[in-house]
Order: sequence, then C-alpha cells, then structure tokens
Amino acid sequence: MSRGKNLAGIVFAGAVLAPFAVAQAAIVTYVGPNVTYQYDDSQAAVAYFGLPGFIGDDVIFSPTVFRADSISGVGVHTGTNIDAVNATFVFDKIMSNNPSNEIISIQAYEEGDYRIVNDGWVNGDLYLLAKGLNNLLEPAATATDNVYASGDSAGNQLWSMSATVLPSASLSQLANNLRLTVQNDLSAFTDAGAERAWIEKKLVLNITTVVPVPAAVWLFGSALGLIGLVRRRLA
Repeated sequence: MSRGKNLAGIVFAGAVLAPFAVAQAAIVTYVGPNVTYQYDDSQAAVAYFGLPGFIGDDVIFSPTVFRADSISGVGVHTGTNIDAVNATFVFDKIMSNNPSNEIISIQAYEEGDYRIVNDGWVNGDLYLLAKGLNNLLEPAATATDNVYASGDSAGNQLWSMSATVLPSASLSQLANNLRLTVQNDLSAFTDAGAERAWIEKKLVLNITTVVPVPAAVWLFGSALGLIGLVRRRLA
C-alpha cells in the first residue's frame, strides 16, 4: 500500500565539527536544517567514541582511545591473549524536521589503522541498527561489516568498514522518527614472544541529509507537461 510520502535521505561520510546544543540535563539536542538529533552525553560509549560534532545535517565522531592492543600474549584491557574493546553509541532520536519526509538510508563509515608485529591478528566489527519509534513492535533495520587481518603487517596499515540501513524501504511505518544504534568491537591477538597486534579507530560517522523535491511539485510539473503536449497535438 502506498504511504504517499516525501523522502529525506541520510548518508554517513566525512565532515567538519561544529558545536552542539544542550537541551536539558544529559540529553543533547542538535537541530540541523532537515534533521534533529538527540542523544545522552553521559552514556558509557562516550568514553570510546567521544562526543559527536555537527555541521548542517552532518555529524562526525573522532575517537582517540578506541583501541585494542595485545603485547606478547597479554591484552592491555583483558590480561589474556585476546584484547577486546567494545562500545555502543545510541542516538535516542533522529527525526525529520518535516514530518512528511522520511529517512531513506543511513550509512555508517569508519576507518582507522592497525599493526601486527611478527604474528597475531586483529579484528573489527560494525553493527548498525535503526529502530522506528512510530511502531516499537516492528523489527528494526540492521546492517553489519567486518575487517580482519593476520600475520606480520609490515608496518601500519589502514582499514575501513561501512554498513547501510534503508529505513524507508525496510520499515512499513513512516521512517521519520528513529533510534539509531552504532556498535563497535575491536580485538587483537598475540601468542607470545616478540609479537604485538593492535587496531585503532580514528574517524567514524557523518550524516548528510538530502531532501528531494516534494511530490506535489513533481505532480504539478507533470501536469504542465501534459497540458503542453495536448495543446501541441490540438494545434
């Protein structure tokens, strides 16, 4: 069944930081030209992700301590062969400023670097979930990605991951009010001796919203085109 709606799109890429506005207590609200974001700035994931910055409809994280590191069989955080770090950042709400506009897509893009000395492995996991808040009983839209490397890396190497969800296509409800969850797991393994393996996240997410021409405008333009065609045929 057609829902008769305008569409607003969201894509993650890279952006420039800008100040955010505090609404009340620990809840932060940022109002962009087309999209409004709300999140709790005291959630545990802030320790790893850092706080998001905004410009226009864009949001970006620049983590500085999101790193798993295993040295000669001892993980920095775990004390075992496998060092593991995980965090989940939640936007309580991502809302279209125009309720008639939907969120077409949300793409999470991440990048960083890693190094493996002599032997070992590193791994990264990305999990993206968009939950529609207009109907909490409906399943969420999800997407994942993974990066893995093993053996001597011959110096620092770059990695990247991305995952995309399509709320307007995946959800039967109007996708104009969502909760977004971004989960990351980084892990590094060494056995013993002179081995070392680490993986670190350097940059993450940016959102750019594109609002298409409203459907009414397209219909009006189509009507004018048909009128012109009829007149030419009559002539």
